[in-house]
Amino acid sequence: MRFFHSIRTRLTFWYAAWSAATLLGSVLIGYLVLRETLESNLDRSLRSEIKWVNDFIEPTARKIKLTKSAILELNRLKQEAPPPEDTTDEDVTPEEREQVDAMWNQIYQHTLLSPRRHFIQIVDRNGKVLYRSLSLGKQEIHYPDSLVPYGRISVTTIEGEDKKDFRIAVTQNDHVKIYVAYPLEPVNEVLDNLFASYRFLVPLTLLISVIGGWFLAHKSLRPVDTVTRAAREITAQNMNKRLPTHHVDDEIGRLTEQFNDMISRLQASFAEIQQFSADASHELRTPLTIMRGEIEVALRSSHLSAATRDLLRSTHDELVRLSSIVESLMTLVKSDSGRLVFNFEPVPLGSMIEELAEDAQMLAKPKNIAVKLTRLEPVSINGDSTRLKQLFLNLIDNAIKYTPPRGRISLALEREDGSAVISVKDTGIGIPRRFQEKIFERFYRVVRAHNGIVPGSGLGLSIAKWIAEAHHGSIEVKSREKKGSTFIVILPLSQPHT
Repeated sequence: MRFFHSIRTRLTFWYAAWSAATLLGSVLIGYLVLRETLESNLDRSLRSEIKWVNDFIEPTARKIKLTKSAILELNRLKQEAPPPEDTTDEDVTPEEREQVDAMWNQIYQHTLLSPRRHFIQIVDRNGKVLYRSLSLGKQEIHYPDSLVPYGRISVTTIEGEDKKDFRIAVTQNDHVKIYVAYPLEPVNEVLDNLFASYRFLVPLTLLISVIGGWFLAHKSLRPVDTVTRAAREITAQNMNKRLPTHHVDDEIGRLTEQFNDMISRLQASFAEIQQFSADASHELRTPLTIMRGEIEVALRSSHLSAATRDLLRSTHDELVRLSSIVESLMTLVKSDSGRLVFNFEPVPLGSMIEELAEDAQMLAKPKNIAVKLTRLEPVSINGDSTRLKQLFLNLIDNAIKYTPPRGRISLALEREDGSAVISVKDTGIGIPRRFQEKIFERFYRVVRAHNGIVPGSGLGLSIAKWIAEAHHGSIEVKSREKKGSTFIVILPLSQPHT
């Protein structure tokens, strides 16, 4: 789902949508314009053809003898439209017959020489077909006589005997009715071929547009990816690092400059906070040490009352806790500023965990908690032994603190997939699931409805996580409320065990 939330994807989608709308609109308009142009040209051709035929045969057609019904119909048409000269009823002489035959021969030669597929049919007013082009074959053009205009040309579409559509131009004069038709099949074939081409070209063009849009979006947003990767690498330990500058005065370049200015201000503020924390911790160490010493001296006196002694012991415990917090703060401040140097060397974890198990038994003895070493493999890593002891002692102290009396704690060390896996398991009160992601945050302590907040600084697990990550490892917790917790530390091996 993250893919569909990408700016690159949205830009490509909108580019493709706009291209599709523009392309489909252009295709539709082009198709309609072409169809209108073809039909208009066809109508113009039909009008020219029928006008030529009418102008050519009208002088000779006057010699055609009309029946009485044809004359009556002609008179009616003349009343509706101004007619040309009157027709005659005289008999046609042989010379005139030769002229009529010559006229039909010339029209016949015209249709043979014409490359167009015009269908011509000429009918006299007596209803007799005087001429029909060979292209008609056995077909006849059937058109209602009442719709044939007199003295002007009408163009319309009809269906032929073979169920095919024709575009037909019709007219009539005093002597004949002229029909010139052209099949719409060639026009439809042109339009169908164009539509078929569009069905192939439009998806191809859209595909090319999508690929091109994705390429342009990727190229345009590449500086953003570079800035994102650089920003991800900036942490509290390397705030002197800056985002790569974009040498073009555009939106990304100006945004990068603003981010770098913001990082500079944050670095200055962070340095001031670190310096304040370091100074405060350093200044607190001396008075706390003096107060602890004075109280320890006072507790050696035998003249103290029981109430005073209890008060001094409680104060001493709080001073010890404050001293521990100050030391932890000093450690974290040095780690954030990069002033804390690790002394990496080969460390035999097996021996260290075995010693820590003995120390844990001593620490857990007041609460009658059983500490057991369940698994121990000879594993070596490259690390700082002092900090690793601090890491494991924090986990052991945490397990003892949250395990009720007569509970159990188990330690284990084993090799797994090229890593050393150290686990500290207890039968304590456990950690609710909603708190498990926050327990490694600084000063975070779980608030419980019945027990409140267990005494502690809330820094032990933060330091443990920092030490594990400094060794290129990790730490995680598996816990069930009222069932206990298991803290697992995974550290890379320095060399395989043989």
